[in-house]
Amino acid sequence: MSSKQINIFLTGATGYIGGSILTGLLQHPNVSTFKITALIRGDENRVNKIASLGVIPLIGSNESHDILEKAASESHVVIHTSNSADDIPSVKSILSAVISEDVRGKKGSNSIYSDLDPNKINSIADDQWHRDVDLLIINAAQANPLLKSVIVLPPAIHGIGSGLFHRDSETIGSLIRAALKRGKIEMIGPGESKWGYSHIGDLVDAYILLLDQLLAVYGPNAKSDAKPSPYLTTGRDGYYFTVDGQVSGKEVSEKIGEILYKRGILPSPTVTSFPDDEIESALFGPFSWVLGCQSNSKAERLAKLGWKPHRPNMIDCIEEQVDAILNDTKNKTLIQYTYTKKNNS
Repeated sequence: MSSKQINIFLTGATGYIGGSILTGLLQHPNVSTFKITALIRGDENRVNKIASLGVIPLIGSNESHDILEKAASESHVVIHTSNSADDIPSVKSILSAVISEDVRGKKGSNSIYSDLDPNKINSIADDQWHRDVDLLIINAAQANPLLKSVIVLPPAIHGIGSGLFHRDSETIGSLIRAALKRGKIEMIGPGESKWGYSHIGDLVDAYILLLDQLLAVYGPNAKSDAKPSPYLTTGRDGYYFTVDGQVSGKEVSEKIGEILYKRGILPSPTVTSFPDDEIESALFGPFSWVLGCQSNSKAERLAKLGWKPHRPNMIDCIEEQVDAILNDTKNKTLIQYTYTKKNNS
């Protein structure tokens, strides 16, 4: 008996995470049964590139609510990764800031969140950042038993992505670009706070694992007697961390400084602290303070489902990201500025 077509709607397909997930879907052994629709802003070049992959481009944005609603209603699976964690109408949920302590680079607490303890996650105050979006998803799933929602909680992501467009990590990339522009490597506060991290390839594996297991039980081709693993939870219990390790902000900045100094780009590998009043302008606006947060979580539920992260850790991936940025022609003016500043000092 032939398999039924699986309609998948993906947002953020031109981004770092969404683009890499799209590549993972296109490399899936069952891709012939997938009909993938990707939300794309009206850039003709990007639309054509996405279409050349056999993906249906849907022109719109997170504000195109009628388009979003129609596409979602026609899909078996919606994977929402586009860049608006507080946009309730687009139903995006990235919870990382909610479970982080804003310690401004100082050492944080030892309190750990595990995705096997959803009650602790659900005890987070309703007025916390992004929490309103999570509650929207959870409440919708409670109201409609046919809706099987999961919330994937990525930590800081590293590694070169596999998408067509945006392929570098904003977390590390912002620090590298700031160093090139400012002629020195910096960190937030004393750099003692630790970030959870995950390689982009391992994150994609997590998404594909969840997709496969959800489709096997709830999809149009699921067997009538299929039963979910006790660890495949949805709705109010459907949180999935993707943490593979921890690293401090200071360790990351030290590695960047070491590499740029050895390349002759920085005059010194010494790490200093950003002045507080320059952090937002030097990095990526108000959200920059996340690089000074403490994040403690464990990806225990995904591990029970068979997720096995195996790619290089964050520190070991920094050099390839430096290379990618240095080889990007858009950064040539930053590099030239740094050389000029160094030679004139």
